[in-house]
Amino acid sequence: MTSKNAQNKRHFCIFDYYLDGSYLKWEEVKGECPILSRGQEWIVNLEDGTQITAEVMETEAVSENERRVYLRSR
Repeated sequence: MTSKNAQNKRHFCIFDYYLDGSYLKWEEVKGECPILSRGQEWIVNLEDGTQITAEVMETEAVSENERRVYLRSR
């Protein structure tokens, strides 16, 4: 694959975050999508500049590029 072709192939994924059963926010990640595993600590940046640290309980595939991430408060 030439470098020109590699630049034209852009990867992204969308995460829909749920915290303790309630919808929190969605986020688009460009580039390689992180792999989230159960029990992993994850930091979510909110629009007001604050951060929430939570534990990944489960992930669910919605489509090829979209995942629901269920988090639990710590």
